[in-house]
This record gives sequence, structure tokens and C-alpha cells, in this order.
Amino acid sequence: MDFRDAAEDAAFRETVRAWLESEVPRLGPAPDKLEERVEWWRPWQRRLHEAGYVGLAWPREYGGRGASVLQQAIFYEECDRAGAPDRLDVIGAGFAGPTLIEHGTTAQKTRFLDRILTGEELWCQLFSEPGAGSDLAALTTRATRDGDGWRIDGQKVWTSAAQVAEYAILLARTGEGERHRGISFFVLPMRQPGVDVRPLRQMLGGAEFNEVFLDGAHVPGDLLVGQLGGGWKVAMSTLGYERAAIATGRVNTLRLLDELIALVRDSRGADGLPLGRDAFVRQRLAELYTRMTLQRLTGKRILSTLAAGGAPGPEASTAKLFTTPLVEEICDFALSVIGIEGQEEPADTDPARAKWLRLAYQARGTSIAGGTSFIQRNILAERVLGMPRD
Repeated sequence: MDFRDAAEDAAFRETVRAWLESEVPRLGPAPDKLEERVEWWRPWQRRLHEAGYVGLAWPREYGGRGASVLQQAIFYEECDRAGAPDRLDVIGAGFAGPTLIEHGTTAQKTRFLDRILTGEELWCQLFSEPGAGSDLAALTTRATRDGDGWRIDGQKVWTSAAQVAEYAILLARTGEGERHRGISFFVLPMRQPGVDVRPLRQMLGGAEFNEVFLDGAHVPGDLLVGQLGGGWKVAMSTLGYERAAIATGRVNTLRLLDELIALVRDSRGADGLPLGRDAFVRQRLAELYTRMTLQRLTGKRILSTLAAGGAPGPEASTAKLFTTPLVEEICDFALSVIGIEGQEEPADTDPARAKWLRLAYQARGTSIAGGTSFIQRNILAERVLGMPRD
């Protein structure tokens, strides 16, 4: 296969790269605290929106660019290359917006879509629960009729950025059916009584994940998305957009490995000789490079399927299974190169090296997010290989 950009995509990449090289240096460093980072990020989001780089794959009639999924992937690659800010609109622009475009009412689209693109309103995703993570159909949060609207009671967990979100996409039971039957899909206003957000402190001190306790939180009747009891179908669309986001690259393993190789070149072994001359180190780097290449080729397969209008098949699960341990092992190997001294006080070390410790911790969370490795193996075993559940 020819993996070079087509002429149109190559021109798009060149334009994007030039724009980012001009704009990103003007930003300055991002604040560490999430709440402060949101206000720092919003002007950047407005600049992206004005330049036509937000909602790239959204239809033009909803404020997007109507670009291909390949060009969307190119844009994210170039953002990563230029050191652009992390995307704080992943849930809104990546999941909630496309879901509303597909399943929402005209009033819902008019109310929410433009403010998602401009970054005026951030979103979170209230799907997972303590007893319903990868097995989402086991959720127990319930929505009860209250006049024209609904009252929501239950608990959600591992909710990214809930403390700064204005709205959430929410799954709750509205019927008595088992498993996926009787589940409905709502838009929940987050800033109201009955929504209690409790941050979950992470190993590095941050708290971007949260528990969310819902005690009679109100959802207006016009914020039901899709049919009553038809939320599973809507949720499957949302999860499809999540798979597309994974395919277009949440972690740039090529850049990560380039940085690992640069670290090795600048390091020396216990004998004082350049570490890059060590046969074990060279063999390990070659192995990681080979696995990175296979992982990126799998991503290309998914992108090709999406570009052709299809839905990712088993390659979505194999990509997740392949990527998670790869990122973990790249980071762990970098930490072994740095040595224990470089890990003891990350704040006092070279920031370029200290980030490896942060990435190694984050990689452990990635192994759970989007379906654990155990769940991905079950999906492949049952749905691809036809093995019995028993």
C-alpha cells in the first residue's frame, strides 16, 4: 500500500502545519490546574474555530468543515507535532456533537452544536458506573418521570473533566427491560442541585477523573435524545465516534518512540559508554519500533474503513489491545534509561525527562479506558473467533 498523503491531503497538511507553527508559539505554557487550564484554552479554541479547524469532519450545515476522517487525523498529527494544547473538547466535539447531529432534534442541534465548536460549553460523559464499566449494559442509574421532565438517581464514575463541564451525555434506565432494553439517552445540565462531583485524586496529584453522584438531578423533557427506551442504539453511535477518535490518534506512538531514541542517544550506561551502543538496548528499541509500526498500520486500516463509510470491525479491539501495552512499555523503558535518581523528584529534574514518569502513570489508566484489555479479548474471542461465552 502507498501510505503517502494524496495530493489534496498533502496540501491540507502543509496549510495546517504553517498555521500551527505561527499560532502555537504565541500561547505560552498551560496552567497545571484543570480549572485554570480551561480558561487558558478557550481563546485557543476560538482561534481554531475562526480558522475552520474545529469540527473538521462535521457536516458544513452544522458548522463543520465537511473534511474527511483522514484530514481530521492529519490535523491531530500536526497538532501533536507542533505541541498544540491538549483537546479539552474531546467529549463535546468528538462524541456528543456527532451524536446529536445523528440522533438529536432540530432544537437540540440549534441549542448546543455551535457552543460546542466555540468551546463556550464543555461536556463530559456519564456512562460508566461502579458496577458497569466495560459491561455498560449493566448500568443501574434510573430516570423517573417528573412532570414533563425526568429525575435522575444513581452514581457514575471515571468521568473526565466533570468538574468543569456544563453538560453531560447520560445513560439511565427508564424501563424494566434487562440489559440494554429500557435504557434512554439524555443531555444532563451539570450545574444544578442534585449533581455532586467528587474528584478522584491520581498518582501524580491531579484529579481530572471524577465520581458523579446524582440525587434527583433534573433533565428537561426536551433533552431526551432519540426514542424513549432507545438509548442503547444512540450510545452505540457515541461509542463508534469514540473508536474513531482512538483511530485518529490519542497517543502519537511515533513521536513517543522518536523521543525515546533521542533519550537513549543522550544517555550513558553504568560503564560510562553511550547507551546506544549497548546490544540489549538496541534490540529493545528495534522491537518497540517494529511494534509501533504495526500499531500505526492497524490505525491506517481503521481510518481507511471509516473513510469509506464503514464501521471499524475487530481491528478496533486489536488496535486497543496492541496500543495499550506498547505505550506502557515505551514509557517503562524510558524510566529504566533515566534511572531511579531521575524519578525521585520529578519536579526538580529536566522537564523533558520528568514527563516520562507522568506518561507511565497515565498509560495505566489508558489500559482501562475505552474497554479493559480483558473485555477486548472477550470481544475478539466471542464475536470474531466464535468462542462460547461459557
